[in-house]
Amino acid sequence: MEIRFLTCSLIFTLTLTLTACATSAIDVHAISDVYVTDFNSADKEHCRRSDVDLSHSQARDFFLRAKQVDRQILHDHYNYAPCYIEGILKYRSKSCDWEIRAGATGHITCGDITEYFACDNCDDLFSSKPTQ
Repeated sequence: MEIRFLTCSLIFTLTLTLTACATSAIDVHAISDVYVTDFNSADKEHCRRSDVDLSHSQARDFFLRAKQVDRQILHDHYNYAPCYIEGILKYRSKSCDWEIRAGATGHITCGDITEYFACDNCDDLFSSKPTQ
């Protein structure tokens, strides 16, 4: 009887853990009011604003087109660009911070939760624009 109780308890705990993991992903279709607020670069000579000069709507489009990945995949398989734009957005009526790097990676932070993104089909958003 005790083994059966432990087995049921373990299954219940695993189910709760998996459910918690599944619900941590951001539903990008619930994102609204995306605003670019700043540009930053750790290497302004090689990574300039023109490398990640997205409008508000293009920033939202990035998150709609990008796939959510875990931090380790981002680290192991994507280039970390030294420049990025950042801003704020609304996610289900909650204000959240975001960042998009010139290497077509980014993240959204809502409270204690950060979700990471990589966009393999966003070349058109990051192509250098001609200078005026």
